[in-house]
Amino acid sequence: MIERIRRYLTSVRAEVQRVSWPSRREVVTFTILIFMMVVVLGLYLGLVDLVLQRILSLLLG
Repeated sequence: MIERIRRYLTSVRAEVQRVSWPSRREVVTFTILIFMMVVVLGLYLGLVDLVLQRILSLLLG
């Protein structure tokens, strides 16, 4: 049982070493990009919600 766990952890370690990790600059760039996209999408959905709310309030009186 212990040998199976040791083999598993060894293979996990070998796999992690093969991973292509992003650079710090890439991480920061993508984080900023994602943050900007979330803000833009939030503003868009808020605007759509406001427009639909106004339309429904006009239709329903």
